[in-house]
Amino acid sequence: MKSILKYAVCGAVIAFSLAAGNTAGAAEVEKIPAVRLRIQLDAQRNRVWLLTDEGVAIYDAAAPDKVLRVPVPGWQFAGEPYGRLPDLALGPKGEAVISSDVVPVLWRVDPKSLAVTRHELQLDADADKDVGFTVLTYLPEQGEFLAVSGLHGTVWRIDGQLRQAHRMLCQEPR
Repeated sequence: MKSILKYAVCGAVIAFSLAAGNTAGAAEVEKIPAVRLRIQLDAQRNRVWLLTDEGVAIYDAAAPDKVLRVPVPGWQFAGEPYGRLPDLALGPKGEAVISSDVVPVLWRVDPKSLAVTRHELQLDADADKDVGFTVLTYLPEQGEFLAVSGLHGTVWRIDGQLRQAHRMLCQEPR
């Protein structure tokens, strides 16, 4: 990892943590959303993506004094103690993909414009259940996402266009 990015990540995490817990002197310090959900490092673009309960905050090593905030319209999650936390994954072009832990919907944040799009997934199974995703990761070799529904313990493949989710059948070890 590049040295400057290492310092940027450490600085961002420390700044967000201090700001989240700092109540004294709050009038002097701009409120920065608490890092309560997930964090992703985009080393290729020198960015740190932080998923908070208010949306996404983006820390760019090229502009260390500026934190970009992106609200996620219509985003819903139960979170703890009622469910599990949603997740944030980075796609092949540096876009952030955000899950819900209660509905089969993903939100995509464009890495350049920061425009947010909503993607309702067509499930090939479990349509009668509340399926959300608590683990989400991009698999570059397959060009798709792998997701886990924490509530049901099921594993899903999601196409790169964020249209369909296919439940994977997992066998018990013998």
